[in-house]
Amino acid sequence: MLFAIDEINRSDSLLPNVTLGYRLHDNCASLGVAFRAAFSLASGKEVMFDQAASCRGTPVVGIVGDSMSTNTIAISSVLGLFKMPMVRAMLQILKRFGWTWIGLLVSDDDYGLNVARSFQSELAQSGEGCLAYLEVLPWGNNPGELQRIVGIMKKSTSRVVIVFAHENHMLNLLGEVVRQNVTGLQWMASEAWTATTVLQIPSYMPFLAGTLGIAIRRGEIPGLRDFLLRIRPDNDTLSSKDNNIVQQFWEETFQCRFPPSPPKWTDEGGRLCTGQENLATVKTEFLDVSNLRPEYNVYKAVYAMAHALHDMLKCVPGSGPFVGQTCASLQRLEPWQLVHYLDRINFTTPFGDQVSFDENGDALPIYDVMNWLWLPDGSTFVQNVGVVKETAAKGGETTLKEDIIFWNFMPKKLQEPFSLNGIYKQGDIVLGGLFETHYTSIFPKSFFTSKPQQPICQGFDIQGFRHSQTMLFAVDEINRSDSLLPNVTLGYRLHDNCASLGVAFRAAFSLASGKEKKFDQNASCRGTPVVGIVGDSSSTNTIAISSVFGLFKMPMVSYFATCSCLSDRQRFPSFFRTIPSDAFQVRAMLQILKRFGWTWFGLLISDDDYGLNAARSFQSELAQSGEGCLDYLEVLPWGKDPGELQRIVDIMKKSTSRVVIVFAHENHMFNLMGEVVRQNVTGLQWMASEAWSTSNVPQTPSYMPFLAGTLGIAIRRGEIPGLRDFLLTIRPNNSTISSRDNNFVQQFWEETFQCRFPPSPPKWTDEGGRLCTGQENLATAETEFLDVSNLRPEYNVYKAVYAMAHALHDMLRCVPGRGPFVGQTCASLQRLEPWQLVYYLDRINFTTPFGDQVSFDENGDALPIYDVMNWLWLPDGSTVVQNVGVVKETAATGGETTLKEDIIYWNFVPKKPPRSVCSESCPPGTRMARRKNEPDCCFDCIPCSDGEINNRTDSTECLSCPEDFWSSPQRDVCVPKMIEFLSYNDPLGISLTTASLIGTLNCAIVLGIFTHHRTTPVVRANNSELSFLILLSLKLCFLCALLFIGQPRLWTCQLRHAAFGISFVLCVSCILVKTMVVLAVFKASKPAGGNSLKWFGAVQQRGTVVFLTLIQAAICTTWLVSSSPAPNKNTQYHNDRIVVECVVGSRVGFGVLLGYIGLLAILSFLLAFLARNLPDNFNEAKFITFSMLVFCAVWIAFIPAYINSPGKSADAVEVFAILASSFGLLGALFGPKCFIILLRPERNTKKAIMGRVVPKE
Repeated sequence: MLFAIDEINRSDSLLPNVTLGYRLHDNCASLGVAFRAAFSLASGKEVMFDQAASCRGTPVVGIVGDSMSTNTIAISSVLGLFKMPMVRAMLQILKRFGWTWIGLLVSDDDYGLNVARSFQSELAQSGEGCLAYLEVLPWGNNPGELQRIVGIMKKSTSRVVIVFAHENHMLNLLGEVVRQNVTGLQWMASEAWTATTVLQIPSYMPFLAGTLGIAIRRGEIPGLRDFLLRIRPDNDTLSSKDNNIVQQFWEETFQCRFPPSPPKWTDEGGRLCTGQENLATVKTEFLDVSNLRPEYNVYKAVYAMAHALHDMLKCVPGSGPFVGQTCASLQRLEPWQLVHYLDRINFTTPFGDQVSFDENGDALPIYDVMNWLWLPDGSTFVQNVGVVKETAAKGGETTLKEDIIFWNFMPKKLQEPFSLNGIYKQGDIVLGGLFETHYTSIFPKSFFTSKPQQPICQGFDIQGFRHSQTMLFAVDEINRSDSLLPNVTLGYRLHDNCASLGVAFRAAFSLASGKEKKFDQNASCRGTPVVGIVGDSSSTNTIAISSVFGLFKMPMVSYFATCSCLSDRQRFPSFFRTIPSDAFQVRAMLQILKRFGWTWFGLLISDDDYGLNAARSFQSELAQSGEGCLDYLEVLPWGKDPGELQRIVDIMKKSTSRVVIVFAHENHMFNLMGEVVRQNVTGLQWMASEAWSTSNVPQTPSYMPFLAGTLGIAIRRGEIPGLRDFLLTIRPNNSTISSRDNNFVQQFWEETFQCRFPPSPPKWTDEGGRLCTGQENLATAETEFLDVSNLRPEYNVYKAVYAMAHALHDMLRCVPGRGPFVGQTCASLQRLEPWQLVYYLDRINFTTPFGDQVSFDENGDALPIYDVMNWLWLPDGSTVVQNVGVVKETAATGGETTLKEDIIYWNFVPKKPPRSVCSESCPPGTRMARRKNEPDCCFDCIPCSDGEINNRTDSTECLSCPEDFWSSPQRDVCVPKMIEFLSYNDPLGISLTTASLIGTLNCAIVLGIFTHHRTTPVVRANNSELSFLILLSLKLCFLCALLFIGQPRLWTCQLRHAAFGISFVLCVSCILVKTMVVLAVFKASKPAGGNSLKWFGAVQQRGTVVFLTLIQAAICTTWLVSSSPAPNKNTQYHNDRIVVECVVGSRVGFGVLLGYIGLLAILSFLLAFLARNLPDNFNEAKFITFSMLVFCAVWIAFIPAYINSPGKSADAVEVFAILASSFGLLGALFGPKCFIILLRPERNTKKAIMGRVVPKE
């Protein structure tokens, strides 16, 4: 409980910012103490109150406990708790074995009496059994009552006894059972004593062996053992005067006492505790976390409380579940509020169990079914043989592994007669071996009414027999070696597992115990337990065997079991293997898939530990790498199941995946290919696991059009010099192996030469069958047995035997006094313990004659390396499985794949690897968009948006370009944005520049004309000096337009508006003065108006022009100093290009500049308009009026056009306005004068101008 609270307090996701505390009390196995402790917890008060520990006065919000039903009933009647349906679990087991006549013993307390009532009620409702008797076991040792109860059991015809009681009841009862020698009973244990070790003593086991019981669900709590090791009396988190449980535990564990010790304790040799003792080195069940049952329930109970509190604290005020939609709070938490949330919790433990409560407060009803296995050495092992659970959907479910249940009946023990095929040889040290020399086995059905028949092994496996012979060869080679195990002879005991877990399990324990029913004095080695076992070939068998052997540290070196689960050193501490784990096999497959760019594939697996674990590893590795997706995952059935096979092949046929990966055995493939051929499913690239990549079984002419080109990974091939010669020496009459039990060779001989040894089966010879003589020539027989060109499992067998031999060799080289064991001792052949051999196996490191290094890592796994195989279909119809590469993994370089791609055979047209993708790769310039409800590998390619790029393949997002860049047309690279401004190179810029230059040239021409004819009346009229100023200002106006063309610079931005403003003011002010002079002259021509001209002399005219121009110059200067125009890169107008423009800086300044020009233009227009009808033959006011009208019209139109023209268009509009107004002024003011000067010279006289001479037409 303390560990769970500590784990929760360290969690960031559960109860963050809340610290859980605890108060624990001992119930002392007493109702009175438990009741007081419970109410002390509920009230927060005790008789003594310690101010230094104020938390002791805080009532708890909930209680985890009690462990006893009687105490719990009493306490829960006030506080409330829950129960578990154990009775129905018992009834399910009874029903499973057809037991309908049973006895029931219960304890004399609430636990037993309530169970008795429930049992009778459930039994009556089901009608599936009857009670022979029901007795109540007394508390304490009551000889008379116990004698009476055992007497009833002895006389009863019921063979099944169910006991719902505690271990102390069973201790008293078993004493009387032993005394009366009541055997032949099948005991069924309640969870109260099913796993107790108190009863597992040698005197009781002849009676209790084979007991079936139900146990609380076992769980795993990672980190608990490390937490327990940190417990110390001097730990600040525990030390206090009331936290004395740890001190009591310490004294009990180390048999010492803390000061002050009891009187005479030290005098009598008692040791004082220091608190510094090493808990890790002491032998105590306290640290055994391999069988956590009540602890797992405590763990779940604490987490249930925590999750309820967590849900409570997540409540949103105003949306709460209580009155007025209020929420609970830590400050004023009521217990009933926590009950509300406990009713609704639903979470999953790290072990994978879901935790929630039904309407009665009950958790998910699930029990482990346990069986008491009595081993040959007299020890007892309580093994898990199944599960009993109950769900709302399916009701009661019972899953039992019946083939491994130990029954304490005939046959009684592991050495009861089971016919084991085997080969034996005596030696100083005996090695065991488990090999599959038969394909299948048949277990006759047992009805428990007669002695069971023996399993029957069928289908001789030539390859399996060669594996066993390789072990014999390796042992023989070692015995002949002078450098390895000199003066020591290895023996062996090999058994056939018949491809059955039951047979393999029995054979393994026969090897470990060294005992069978029959004992042959001529082969005394058969009574010698082996020091280690080479095998088994099946992962399922190996898991079952090694899980038990691990308890006794019996070394087991497998040559073919690849399940990744076997790398768990906690579960399998003495397991080693010379074949790589499936975890690497999966990674090797993924490396090949990656090499060819296959990201969309199907996965087929066998329905066993090999296939299921491979599927889990494959999905896990695939999720981590993110380099592919499964289109489908299907489990291949055992045997021929036409309906299921048709369904699977239909899925393959409809799938868009072209690659099919198969983790299964050759018989699965054989059955599958029959349906593939029937449906004619071609165009698939098969990938084979090592279980069938080199198998000959699927390589038939009818299958090769479909399987040709298969890629697979295979166990590393090796060479074993001398093996073929050794195999040729095998004969049925060979004295080195001949024995009545060494029947392997006889079966092999009969299979190879299709004959039978006498006595032959009935009618064998009558039907033409041949008798074996034993003299047949093996060298001339056509058999794969002698093919040693492709040694793969055999090479692993060879390495496994040598690993054992090297470990024994290193062990025997140990120097006494320098050994690795306690007291620096060494192991010896005479008293060799299996765990000592495990120690040396962990440290072996040698090199085979083929050059491969052999050593084991911390998980017992060998160096991971596979050959990559390819099925080459030759023109003559034959098949060659060729080696096309290697996949290996090292700590330094990680995964390495070396392939000879040029020699790989592809069963496609053209002869190239197929494409197998759900969606083709998204090229640069696009991004992947996942399809809804489809795997990650299925996606659409969406082009990147404008301004975004992607220069990678299969990217999920596009990247925005920097501000000054834009996406290329292919959207794969950011290119600098095009710089846009009114350029001299674009047509508009050329046109405006041309117009500007033409205007300037016109001004120059007019100026030249006026200069040449400066003495003529037309030129001299109305102040020719002002005319020349106007021409000069117009020339400047035309030229300032050029400042608006070209890339804006700081100086051009500052100069363009200043030049424009001053030039136009100079021009308009001259026009204004001219207009004013016209009015003054007219006024002066009237009576009393002679003085008006004195104000408009040449000096005044010049001064007025200069003054008005200086005002504009002052405006421009103020503007440039305060907020100068500047070039700006504008990205707002267009996304794909940058408009370089001059920002005006101060809009007020720009407005004042334009306003001042406008003001002068309007004044000129008004004055000219007033003087338009003055009586004069050449009244210039008319032309000024027209020119000002044109000028104002242009600039009035300019304002909205300028505002609504972005970028260079604004500059073009302004240039156009400048040019248009300038041309208007030039044409209106000087056009008529040039016309007269050049074309009507007769009118260019003073008289004509004064109106005194009317020229003839």
